[in-house]
Amino acid sequence: MRERETRPALTRTRAPRVAITLARLRQERIWLLFGIVVLAAAMVALFGNGDQAQLLFSTCLFVVLAYAWNIISGLSGYVSFGQVGFFGIGAYMAATCQIAWQWDWYLAALGAVLAAIVLALPLGTVMLRLQGIFFALGMFGLSRIGALIATSTSLVGGSMGEPVPIVGTTQETALAMLGCAVGAVVLTAWLLRSPLGLRLLALRDDEKAAEASGINTNASKVTAFCLSAGLAALAGSLYVWNVGFIDPGSAFNNTYELQTILMVLFGGIGTLWGPLLGAVVISLISNALWAQFPQQQQIILGALILIAVIWMPGGLVSLFQRFGWLRRRPVWGPPPPVEAEERLPLFPAAVGNVGEPVLGCQEVTRRFGGLTALNRVSLEARSGHIVAVIGPNGAGKTTLFNLITGFDRCNGGAIRLGKMLLKRLAPYRIARAGIARTFQTCRPFPSLTAWETLLLPALVASASKEEAIRAAAQMLERLALRDQWDASPESLPPGQLRFLEIGRALMLRPRVLLLDEVMAGMSPEEIRLIHALLREAVAAGCAVIAIEHVVPAIMPIADHVSVLDFGTTIAQGRPDEVLRNPAVIEAYLGTGEEEPVNA
Repeated sequence: MRERETRPALTRTRAPRVAITLARLRQERIWLLFGIVVLAAAMVALFGNGDQAQLLFSTCLFVVLAYAWNIISGLSGYVSFGQVGFFGIGAYMAATCQIAWQWDWYLAALGAVLAAIVLALPLGTVMLRLQGIFFALGMFGLSRIGALIATSTSLVGGSMGEPVPIVGTTQETALAMLGCAVGAVVLTAWLLRSPLGLRLLALRDDEKAAEASGINTNASKVTAFCLSAGLAALAGSLYVWNVGFIDPGSAFNNTYELQTILMVLFGGIGTLWGPLLGAVVISLISNALWAQFPQQQQIILGALILIAVIWMPGGLVSLFQRFGWLRRRPVWGPPPPVEAEERLPLFPAAVGNVGEPVLGCQEVTRRFGGLTALNRVSLEARSGHIVAVIGPNGAGKTTLFNLITGFDRCNGGAIRLGKMLLKRLAPYRIARAGIARTFQTCRPFPSLTAWETLLLPALVASASKEEAIRAAAQMLERLALRDQWDASPESLPPGQLRFLEIGRALMLRPRVLLLDEVMAGMSPEEIRLIHALLREAVAAGCAVIAIEHVVPAIMPIADHVSVLDFGTTIAQGRPDEVLRNPAVIEAYLGTGEEEPVNA
């Protein structure tokens, strides 16, 4: 009997392992092919003629620019029209270092990169507060300001430009730019396999949900902005080395920005190999068209790119991904197996003393213009207890959660976690302090897998990488999502998607867990699984506040009930008392009949 029982289990585990092995083989072959291409390009740089070396230089220049733009716009989701500004800053800084201070070109390039990063740090802190078209236009304005400053200053030739001493040969600059292009690819590969890459992809998908997971989104965005600026400045410094001349028109050329954006879109935005494919293919096609049709080159190239983008919205990479190639590998996947005897508690240690007040809302008020969403609402949560917050639609329940978690600000009253006042704290700081939440409508991270969705907050709450991996693997088992570890959250059925969101909140090991209608539409089996998770969390001292419309689903486990109606607390107490309260019955049924609420 045991052999018959274990054979299906072995079959189930073998299939994922085979798929993982095949994926790794594909990745190794891709990197091997990349190495061969780089070696061939190095041969061109070393032994090719001047024209071939110059073509290699310009192609690699756009590869670096494409990866620079892809980091801030593809991975972070902040579309920029002004990264060419850092290209110009790098060009002018390198030229100044060489002309005024007689630095070696390699030191001048390093100085240009450092100068761009130092400038990008305060600029990013300010500019990344803008979103959408406002950020794009703001960056475009910054690049124009850079051009105006370069035109008006006499430090490096002013508007007329100035020759820069040429050191070395075209082949040498081509080889240096090839090395920078390889470095840009490796940097992006590292990003996509790192916690920083996870944070960038998460905030690109849903910045609010990322903050609720304890992610400092501002720091992550500024880091990506600085990396992007450094790469663009590096390209600009080597460009000046190659051409031997510096002027505002070439250093702050917006045509470079447009070409770079088109290359990334053509190859595949937000991917590892898309910028490389786009830059190489478009550069080679553009060079061939210029040789055959110099007058019509831009028209033909623009038409080809337009057709390709319409035909392949995901870029060239999407064609390969249909056959299992060029797909992003999940970070630190697959999750390690978890044996039954290795199952750890939900929380490694108690997060509170049972019965101790942990969260207090005192007379909280929130107004939106002339509408009062919450009017002097008070609520207390104790460690190891479950508080149910019920009430009709529009009663202010989700508004209360938004105030507690820092996504909104109250007009009056106070909210405390223990003795800490939560006034004006950023949402990620509140999450790290011990308050985790779900959302009324699921807010998944489509770019991440189910495994990475749990790993993201686990890294915030854990002291080490190994601890985070172990905790995320344990949660996958608890949620019965082990077989879907590499699935996109969007592909999961609604029930499993809700489990994943609850798991994401629990990975923070919160002192207070806020659940917003998580049991709506759940089957009895799914509700039992949620009850089991909540009982385990409560046993560890976690306080749970649950908004719920499915009253029979929450009442069996609730210790205390608070009822809101039109932003006001109309009843509080034990579940059996509250459900027979005439005011509660009227709020739910709209009648004065004294019937217990059962809806």
